[in-house]
Amino acid sequence: MDMKFWISCNPPRSTAQSQRRIGMRGKIPMMYTTAKGKQQESDFMSLLQPFRPVKPYDGALRLGISYCLPLLGTEKKAIREKGWTTHSKRPDLDNLAKQFLDCLGKLLFYSDDSRIVHLSLKKYRSESPGIGVTLEVVTDDEVGDPRQFIQEPTILLKPTNRHEQPQ
Repeated sequence: MDMKFWISCNPPRSTAQSQRRIGMRGKIPMMYTTAKGKQQESDFMSLLQPFRPVKPYDGALRLGISYCLPLLGTEKKAIREKGWTTHSKRPDLDNLAKQFLDCLGKLLFYSDDSRIVHLSLKKYRSESPGIGVTLEVVTDDEVGDPRQFIQEPTILLKPTNRHEQPQ
């Protein structure tokens, strides 16, 4: 029961972080979302609605999001011929994904965002701008053993006395 879909659109470059403001109500500071932020959330919700699952995914989930911004007019010929390139400049990918992830949760793509155990985010510039999404239930073995990052020390350094003089 995996889900994979492509939303053909010109993804917004503004981030959820840039759409939050602090204002004062009397002497009390209040957080609010700008009109632009509310419109962007509404746009995401309407783009995602056709792909909404009948029932929320449950269990351990792997979520992949590929955020494809349009190619620049000044792109090199080789990149234009290839049709895409990675995008290593602003906006930050984690900030771009935040509001999108919030919308997936609000539309009940998954029962709870704590179910996501593997998150993959990619950011490109592409001749076909849009957002690609994959969502799948995974087993422990598919996620991988976290002990793979723990290594036995290969070289043991002999402790030295700081006060010893080198000979």
